[in-house]
Amino acid sequence: MITELYLCSTPLHILNAVAIASTRKEHEHHIWLIDQPIVEDNPYFNILSAWHDSPFEHVSISAGQIKGTKKKLANRKRIFGQLECYINKIHPARVYTGNDRRIEFQYAMHCCAKNKQPADGVYMDEGTFTYVGRAASDSFSDRYVDNLLKKLTYGFWWKNPSTIGGSEWITEVYAAFPNLVHEKLKQKKLHPLQNVFNNNRILEDFCGQLVEYFGASRDSIATLTAIMTLPHESIIDRQSGYSKSMSDTLKTLTKDNFRIGIKYHPRNTNPDILNASENSSTYVIPHKIPFEAILPLLPNGIIIGDISSTLINAKWLKPKASLVSIANPEAPMMEEFRSFFAKIGVETIAANEVSDFLSKHHTID
Repeated sequence: MITELYLCSTPLHILNAVAIASTRKEHEHHIWLIDQPIVEDNPYFNILSAWHDSPFEHVSISAGQIKGTKKKLANRKRIFGQLECYINKIHPARVYTGNDRRIEFQYAMHCCAKNKQPADGVYMDEGTFTYVGRAASDSFSDRYVDNLLKKLTYGFWWKNPSTIGGSEWITEVYAAFPNLVHEKLKQKKLHPLQNVFNNNRILEDFCGQLVEYFGASRDSIATLTAIMTLPHESIIDRQSGYSKSMSDTLKTLTKDNFRIGIKYHPRNTNPDILNASENSSTYVIPHKIPFEAILPLLPNGIIIGDISSTLINAKWLKPKASLVSIANPEAPMMEEFRSFFAKIGVETIAANEVSDFLSKHHTID
């Protein structure tokens, strides 16, 4: 049986892995959670390990985000050893990643090639860079200085991608919008992600378990007719009038029993910066839940978000929903986002215009 290995560092990578693996039942799948800030009692590892209907034969996990150069190098050396042993054991024909700059992915591909059993590298859409590219990849520092340092530190097998997903290791790409990917990715074999997400009951089961793990109600999420996902609290505090505009938007949405969910940023310290819980028509979703896990459980409705990959994911996971993007002049690559959002049908408007826009364009019963 053909074996496939998924190296995942973010919740979106894990969701993509679950969706893809669950539709490739003729193969044996293994998942490795890399670069994890928490290894003990990691929610994703716990759920995947205990999940009766998991598409994965085995789940592994390794720590990342280590402080200090010596400790970081020692940790990577240890992980390299573990990866090499594992690859020599399962001989994967395909290795999936959400970021081909990850050293674990490149080392895994190197190990496969070294054993004269080369694997196909498969990039899973991570959102932003898939479409607008990674500007830092064109800098002198990244192309020459960082590239040389990595080759000298780890080995000349390291390849510096021209953008995320664009390295020589990658032969195939799963993308939400295959026709809009960055030029460097158009050279790869492209697969539409929607095909593995649509009507995927296994994925929905995983998302349901995940939201309940973090203390949310699956039934409450399923009854929401609108949802607001907000940026980090520092952005709300820094931008004049942002908080008031969002409060006004809440008032617009919640009149006449319009049921709205509030999703704050996972790293917020204030659990309810807009005091949304004071309104009986709102449901404050536990902020630690990744937004991508909520989307498959939502009905079609209104989704409001900031300038980020959040709404890119919302567009393809909930294509029939009405999406509104709140402009943020301070956001990196603001104009690139605005242009891409226009291509996929996401409206971008100023924060103080959201309430009026919704009143004019959406009927609130």
